[in-house]
Amino acid sequence: MARKGGKDRGLLRKISADGKGRWYVRIWIEGKEKRLGPFERKTDAKLMYHKIKTEQAEGRFFPERYNKNGTIPAEAWIDEYCDRLATSGKTRSTIRDERYYAHWWKLKLRGKRLAEITPSLLDSIKGQLRSEGKAPQTVHHYLKFLRHVLNVAIREGRLSSNPFSRITMPKVSQGRTRFLTIEEEAKLLEALGPHAYLARLAILTGLRKTELFSLTWNQINLQQRLITLPRTKSGHVQYVPLNSEAAEIFANLQTTQRSKWVFPSKNPLRHINSYNFYGRVFLPAVRRAGLEGVTWHSLRHTFASRLAMSGQSPSTIAALLRHSSLDLVQRYAHLSPNHLQQAIEQVSAFGKKQTSSSN
Repeated sequence: MARKGGKDRGLLRKISADGKGRWYVRIWIEGKEKRLGPFERKTDAKLMYHKIKTEQAEGRFFPERYNKNGTIPAEAWIDEYCDRLATSGKTRSTIRDERYYAHWWKLKLRGKRLAEITPSLLDSIKGQLRSEGKAPQTVHHYLKFLRHVLNVAIREGRLSSNPFSRITMPKVSQGRTRFLTIEEEAKLLEALGPHAYLARLAILTGLRKTELFSLTWNQINLQQRLITLPRTKSGHVQYVPLNSEAAEIFANLQTTQRSKWVFPSKNPLRHINSYNFYGRVFLPAVRRAGLEGVTWHSLRHTFASRLAMSGQSPSTIAALLRHSSLDLVQRYAHLSPNHLQQAIEQVSAFGKKQTSSSN
């Protein structure tokens, strides 16, 4: 509808250098005027204006989509993101996973700019992943990576909004928390043979696989019974108290090794590859022990479950698991770890009282 005086709402006519009139669409985004065009015909400009107003009303409007030079190509931005991973402070396993997702998304988004990544496109790709038989958890990981990459683009002014805000992420079931009974632990340790102490340490400390295998001796203070983890999943320095049994295992290892790594490979300049060990040693041992659904992370669940069964409070368990939402507890744990020390000793003692009393 034209305004009084014959002027159309949202349209602007300008005379170009060649003397011809050109039409522009005027819209306001966050209080700022933005012009789209030019259009040769007023009719085309009006159609575009009404299309944009409809999209705005329905929450489907992404302004960069109408500006050919508005955003960087998706492949180029993903490459730029990956170039920063080496200095991001993330763990090597996280960097490896992110590079895998980056390569996959670059193939999917080839030829598209960031602004052309729309909710409908993401829903379509989500459907493709499901049709390929990928589990909801796996689909979630693929989508979560790109969502993060686009959020970084927004923070740096490369994109105005994230299309993920308008799609539904797959619902992921928490599944069963698998932990080992005393009898199952005994079977696993027997099956692991000379490597049993590694699984026992994981149960005694709650350390994740990569955290344990990449330990260096300068991270371990046996006098204070404390491990310092400078680079963790949370991105912050964290501290792991040691009970007497774990400290004794580390002390015995220290007397027999001459490498900076606590668990060196045959080449003492490198530590044991945790993923190689997991596939070559741990999983075959799980099968020999006849255990179902046991992964390395089950050892961390075992650590937490034994704390719970020993009567520890949720806040103490969370602190010993080093959950990122308990930063204040972590600071207290480092400065005065006595109450956590008492709690973690019970992980070592768990099951032993039952065994001795039954004898």
